[in-house]
Amino acid sequence: MELRRLPTDDDALRRYAAELWLPYHRELADRVDAHALADWPDERFVERNVAFTRNRLEQEGNRGWVAVRASAGAEADPATAPVTHPALELTGLLLTSVDECPDPFDRPDRLVVGEIYVEEPYRGTGLADRLMERAAADARERDCGELRLDVDVDNERAMGFYEKQGFEPYREQLTRSVE
Repeated sequence: MELRRLPTDDDALRRYAAELWLPYHRELADRVDAHALADWPDERFVERNVAFTRNRLEQEGNRGWVAVRASAGAEADPATAPVTHPALELTGLLLTSVDECPDPFDRPDRLVVGEIYVEEPYRGTGLADRLMERAAADARERDCGELRLDVDVDNERAMGFYEKQGFEPYREQLTRSVE
C-alpha cells in the first residue's frame, strides 16, 4: 500500500471522487443525521467534486493524498503507476490544509485534517494510522505545531479513532436553524 499525492488532472480527480469521496460521504450520510446528501445521480456528485477538489488543492497550504494498492495479480507498481491505472485500487484518502495563526494570537499554526477515509475492507489494517502519520509529517514539513479536525458528534467510530490518536476536545460548535 502506497500513499500518493492526489494529482489535480480531471481523470485522477474523477476517479478519486467516484471511488473514495462519494462512498465516504454516502457512509457518513447513513451514519450521521446532519450529513444528508442531495438527491443527485452519482455522476453529478463526481463532476461537481472534480472542480471543487482541484480548486481546493491548487490553493497554497492544501494537500490531498490517496492510498493506492495493486489489484491481485496486477503488475502495476503502486508507487509509480498513475493513480488512474486500472490495475490500481484506491483504498483511502486524506485532505489537509494549513490554518495559520493570525499575528495577535499566541498559538502555533495548525494542520487541519479536512477529510480522512478508509474503505471498509482496509479498516483495522493500520491504514488510517498511516494516513494520520502522513498528516503529522505534513504538519512538520509546514512548521505546524498542532493537528486539528472536526468530527460529527454522532460519528462514534471516528470519535474513538481520534481519541486513540491523542486528539482532545478543543471547541464545541453549535448550530441552529435561521427559521
